[in-house]
Amino acid sequence: MSAHAKSLILKAQDDLDLAKQRLEDSKQHELVGYNLAQACEKYLKALCEIKGLDYPHDEEGHDLDALMQILEENNFSAISSHADVIELTPYNMVNAHIPADERLDLGEYVQFVEDLKKLVGEQLRDV
Repeated sequence: MSAHAKSLILKAQDDLDLAKQRLEDSKQHELVGYNLAQACEKYLKALCEIKGLDYPHDEEGHDLDALMQILEENNFSAISSHADVIELTPYNMVNAHIPADERLDLGEYVQFVEDLKKLVGEQLRDV
């Protein structure tokens, strides 16, 4: 595993931990969503690194759907079952404001991110 992939995984874990710590504070909703989206972004980029795939390093690199597509287009079909994380994309900006009627149940998304983390771990064992 590359040093960059390892760094991404460690940073993703930090983001996930921060999201879990603040999950119950409704005033922190956007921040929790941001941390979850950041964890997903980093886990997806780590998967790209593990698979030797190029991914965008510009604004498109923050689009969870674009990162998922790169993996799918390169025959990593296991990623398809984790498509729910794409819904976190609107949270993946520092100043995101999500209207109350459009807010996700972030408690549910913690589990989706945990599942993605598990997939990354499985891929590491196969390297």
